[in-house]
Amino acid sequence: DGTKFGKTEGGAVWLDPKKTSPYKFYQFWINTADADVYRFLKFFTFMSIEEINALEEEDKNSGKAPRAQYVLAEQVTRLVHGEEGLQAAKRITECLFSGSLSALSEADFEQLAQDGVPMVEMEKGADLMQALVDSELQPSRGQARKTIASNAITINGEKQSDPEYFFKEEDRLFGRFTLLRRGKKNYCLICWK
Repeated sequence: DGTKFGKTEGGAVWLDPKKTSPYKFYQFWINTADADVYRFLKFFTFMSIEEINALEEEDKNSGKAPRAQYVLAEQVTRLVHGEEGLQAAKRITECLFSGSLSALSEADFEQLAQDGVPMVEMEKGADLMQALVDSELQPSRGQARKTIASNAITINGEKQSDPEYFFKEEDRLFGRFTLLRRGKKNYCLICWK
């Protein structure tokens, strides 16, 4: 029935594929706290208790990052969004992490615009400083100028250090989208009007 899962509606993840994109859904489960992940595997997957216990033991003894969050994210995303939705979520995650956007489809960008990353609509002819302010990646044009000059901004995965930069036609992927990133994890998707 699409019952929400989460503490607040703004951060809610719905068990209805029409209400939460595969990417956002997958990210929700990837970010599950270590204290909750094995319990959630029991509640939300069809894994046996033996499989979950073996995974927990493996995670404790491996000396590597735990696999449980990835197993949980894959299992639950596949249940709600199907194999195609899971593969799209993993592809988007990998592309955002690596900074290489060439593997993303127009549908992937539409997922991001729906609820995957913060989004701002802009008119053609906008400059980078204004985009950073409008997207709330920076509080002011002055701070945007400093951040750009410090080489901390990427446009579609490419570093941009010119504070006077104006967006070009080739910055509009599929004629509609530009992905800004400040640092390693702060994203905003520009949707061009």
